[in-house]
Amino acid sequence: MAFRTVIIENEVDIKVKLNNLVLGRKDDDIWIPLNDISIIVLDNVKARVTSRVLIELAKTNVGLIICDGSHLPIGYYGAYDNHSRATKIIGLQIEKDNEFYGRLWKEIVIAKLQNQAKSCMMLKGKKEVEAKILDFAHGVSVNDSSNREAHAAKVYFNCLMGTSFSRGNEDILLNSGLDYGYSIVRAHIARLCVAHGLNTQIGIHHKNEYNRFNLVDDLIEPIRPFVDVLAYRILDGETYFKPEHRHSLVNIINNKVLYRNKKMFFGNMLDDYIKQVVASYVDERKGIVFPEVIGFLGEVKDEV
Repeated sequence: MAFRTVIIENEVDIKVKLNNLVLGRKDDDIWIPLNDISIIVLDNVKARVTSRVLIELAKTNVGLIICDGSHLPIGYYGAYDNHSRATKIIGLQIEKDNEFYGRLWKEIVIAKLQNQAKSCMMLKGKKEVEAKILDFAHGVSVNDSSNREAHAAKVYFNCLMGTSFSRGNEDILLNSGLDYGYSIVRAHIARLCVAHGLNTQIGIHHKNEYNRFNLVDDLIEPIRPFVDVLAYRILDGETYFKPEHRHSLVNIINNKVLYRNKKMFFGNMLDDYIKQVVASYVDERKGIVFPEVIGFLGEVKDEV
């Protein structure tokens, strides 16, 4: 399984040779096997990439995140379809009725709210806020028709950053960290959906006709609190969004997490999670074990 996230921050020529990604520099070249790479973060507006490189990235299911001049992700490129059973799985996605999707969205929202409640306890130790968010979780109905997700979000972010915090304020440092981290995880989920035959345009709750990643934006919801915890910890007390902060957020994929009674890499956990989503389309009786933020271990060295 591909395991590397490659960050390109210098002005280089990006090529492909002998199934390797080659980063051309004045003094020497850097060679990285394509099969080892899961995501490339292109964070230099002067780096040069050819159409042949894009073709090879798609063939190998390597996702490419493109950042703007402010070092924030602005675009994503990935394979359209490279799974042998994609037609069958897409057919299942299309055939599912509103009742199936309504129940599934309810489960996703409950998992997200439970993780938000735990995040508040992990970062702030506020039991009363945890209890309030869990109360919202208990009240989620099919398709979240009463919009408990939005009500809980206000309580959640007020807990982390105070009542003056706004997710839409670009001048707040934490927002830069959250947006960056979400983009990294979103790209990983997108490539995993494609790898397992899911059509990312066919959403569970998100139905925007202009959004190629409706399904991804559904499935990321219970995972967002993992990014919240990491971003809060590395940016708390900081003034600027520095390269080392971006590197830490990119490296979330190599952090460790306890999932289904196993210690594994965050990236492997996402893969297992998406496999269960696919299984639920094939057989509705197979439930999804949603990742729990309480099991987020961060950067942990393996025991000797």
